[in-house]
Amino acid sequence: MKKTNHVLNQLTDYLGGSVSKADRIAIERHLKTCKSCNAEYTALTKVWTELGRLPDEKPGPQMRQRFYAELELQKSARELRMAPEVRWIDRLNNLVARLWPKQPAVQFAIALVCLLVGYVIGFRVDGGGNGSNGDVAQLRSEVVNMQRLVMLSLLKTESASERIRGANWSERITRPDPEVFSALFESLNYDPVVNVRLAALEALSKYYDETEVKKGIIGSLLRQTSPLVQLALIQVITTVRDVEGMAALKELLKNKDLNKTVREQVEKHIKEMGS
Repeated sequence: MKKTNHVLNQLTDYLGGSVSKADRIAIERHLKTCKSCNAEYTALTKVWTELGRLPDEKPGPQMRQRFYAELELQKSARELRMAPEVRWIDRLNNLVARLWPKQPAVQFAIALVCLLVGYVIGFRVDGGGNGSNGDVAQLRSEVVNMQRLVMLSLLKTESASERIRGANWSERITRPDPEVFSALFESLNYDPVVNVRLAALEALSKYYDETEVKKGIIGSLLRQTSPLVQLALIQVITTVRDVEGMAALKELLKNKDLNKTVREQVEKHIKEMGS
């Protein structure tokens, strides 16, 4: 820096300490030889010193109130601009949350149904309507398997309401197999919830004319301890007046702890059956 160059435009940065070391040395050297710059520096130093003595201003309560009022105003304006989109998304999320089941078994059932629908659509698009009867039979078999898997899955859930739904789902199976009957008898004999056992019995009672089902229901009568389930079993057994059912009723009467109402019903049916 030459001595003839004034440093007036650098004095503020110099006083603030924001100049480089080389510039600071050059400015101090220049102030020693330049009267005009030195006079400006002296005056500016006094102003700088006086400014430093001024107390720091703190925002008053009114400023704080105005600030937060303006902040709320801006937030409200922003929410108003976004409101239609937010409300639409919230409605969609709430709708999905209400319609989509939280139970894994039901989700599995829905997935199977979607798979079936896709299979049927694909079958028709590929010209399956003009195909062989074997394809149709295979499709029907897939439907039965899906229904069976859904029922078995529901019966194994922790939710009693879902297990009841599983027992009711068995009505959709046109040809129950031994595995289906076994799962229903498992629920009838061992489920801790009475309503689940009653639902399983209702599903099984439709096949009472089958030997194995009749045998299982009669055997369950002597295993049950719930009066409600016992009464329901008695109603199913006495619908068909046969020797096996009569023997089970008489055996039940030997239970000294048998509920009074149940005992009366058993005695009534035995009398009506004339034995």
